[in-house]
Amino acid sequence: MSFNALNDKVILQLAKVEETTQSGLFIPDTATQMPDIGTVVAVGPGRPDFHGNPIPTGIKVGDRVMFQQRAAQKIEIDEQEYLVFLVEHILAIVEE
Repeated sequence: MSFNALNDKVILQLAKVEETTQSGLFIPDTATQMPDIGTVVAVGPGRPDFHGNPIPTGIKVGDRVMFQQRAAQKIEIDEQEYLVFLVEHILAIVEE
């Protein structure tokens, strides 16, 4: 499935949350938090300037990014959860 984000929107797939510890103990859902790092699966062309031309976001598909958790709009497609943001809620691109 492919996504087309609009304007200055970014769609992320969350990083996988560990469900067990290294020693094999299961971590309950109440003890895990939504991670604040995700992988960009779609990015819009950018918010239009005064002339209608898109302002580039500087983010591309495949980037791993840190984001503000409270700014997310959750969506679910084919039993997979994604987050939709305005590009201004992306805090950093994570480089490894």
